[in-house]
Amino acid sequence: MFLKTIPVLPAVSIRDTIDFYSSKLGFTGVNQGDYGILKLKDAEIHLSMFDINKPFHPGSCFILTDDIECLYADFSAKELIYPRTVLKDKPGRYKEFSIKDNNGNLVRFGQKK
Repeated sequence: MFLKTIPVLPAVSIRDTIDFYSSKLGFTGVNQGDYGILKLKDAEIHLSMFDINKPFHPGSCFILTDDIECLYADFSAKELIYPRTVLKDKPGRYKEFSIKDNNGNLVRFGQKK
């Protein structure tokens, strides 16, 4: 019945957020004005422009990968790791790390051990 889930993260600027994910993480993006779609292989993240007159609450998402060590090394070299820490073994049989995007959204990357 269910086929896929796609996180929708809030964005201050769709254009700036697509630029961040494209230049820093390798995603391609489509800007639809107040909505954006980011894709990289099987990963997909949607962006929704938030109302600047309302309180902003950053979101989060979790992306599974098949080469966490390589991804960690790449993002570490770009100084994207948040918090600045080592790759961690987490409960639930995952090895993971996280980054924050240009809106303060937390993007976690993990690989099953």
